[in-house]
Amino acid sequence: MKIFTGVSGNVWRMGASQALMMTVMNVNLTNTALVGSLLAPSPWLITLPVSIQFIAVMVATIPASLLMAHFGRRLIFLIGVLMVAIGAFGQALSILTESFAPLVISSFLLGLGQGVAQFYRYAAADAVEGAEKAKAVSFVLLGGLASAIIGPEIAYRTVDLLPNSLYAGCFIVTGLVQMIAIPIIWGLDIPPVKRQKQQGRSIAKFFQMPSFLSGLIAAALGYCIMTFLMTATPLQVVDVSRLSHEANARVIQWHVVAMFAPSLFSGMLIVKFGVGKLLWAGLACYVAATIIALSGTSFYIYLGALIFLGIGWNFLYVGGSSVIANSASPEERGRVQGIADFCIFSVVATASMLSGMAHSELGWAVMMMIAFAPIFLIAVALIIGRPKLTNQPA
Repeated sequence: MKIFTGVSGNVWRMGASQALMMTVMNVNLTNTALVGSLLAPSPWLITLPVSIQFIAVMVATIPASLLMAHFGRRLIFLIGVLMVAIGAFGQALSILTESFAPLVISSFLLGLGQGVAQFYRYAAADAVEGAEKAKAVSFVLLGGLASAIIGPEIAYRTVDLLPNSLYAGCFIVTGLVQMIAIPIIWGLDIPPVKRQKQQGRSIAKFFQMPSFLSGLIAAALGYCIMTFLMTATPLQVVDVSRLSHEANARVIQWHVVAMFAPSLFSGMLIVKFGVGKLLWAGLACYVAATIIALSGTSFYIYLGALIFLGIGWNFLYVGGSSVIANSASPEERGRVQGIADFCIFSVVATASMLSGMAHSELGWAVMMMIAFAPIFLIAVALIIGRPKLTNQPA
């Protein structure tokens, strides 16, 4: 397949590391809200551990970017892996001790590591120029496809691994899985960023660029919609519709497959048709997902809605990330990427926090209606900003 042609060793390692990281995230997305329903002292705190992970990702982005510029990507990536592993083990400990506070703290630590891992795609994109950045981003995100198979299997098959401690085994296993990334990242050969006297344009200049803004809005609000709906899905499937844990795991599994399988061709679609058309296709998938979700409460309704939600996320995130990566020159990338991810995960953290509250107070159907607001905003941004990729930063 053309996507594998000419892929460097570093990009392969980034893809493998992405797969391991996403395996951990998949287990968290499948089971953490359910753990929260068991340990949280109040219903509106059920999704707090999931939300705190996204808040931690937001908090980590700018410091991680600055630290990578100073110490190099490899060292910071390794530290991020260790934080994720320790966080996963801490989540298991919170279940064993039946304490909600350690679950929140451990989730925050895990999220910091996830924040560091957000730069896997940028590390790959920085190795190429122009429209080829889309292929690099797409390839790294493709690592999540393997996690779509492994993660839900862990989430489902290790639920009762430890007697009398539902879900604890899941997090112990994911902590061990994450540690596999240590030797993979250790072998990275990434040259240090050369310090330049010219630091490039100010961040304010980028926020005056319509193309950059439209890419950022597409990535941020696209991720926001996906998080808002997906975070509440396990609660809806298990607690409301009374379907099994296996049904929940399968819905999340195929959702994650849909998130990452399009990476086999989304980068090539950008090269062939342009990033703007891919972003519009992603938006159309989101509309389809919300309409399907409103049509019933059976397993196949949830499955279909979450599949379209995953495809839409891929097109919007790959497309938006490619526009962001293409907008900056080499000396500007660290700052721009850090600020962009800070903006993205600020919105995502808010969406995750509101998800549990909206589900418990308003219900599943109203959540679908709320999702149309950010969908409309993305459409406006694409019309005005007309995002595009060029061989050289604008």
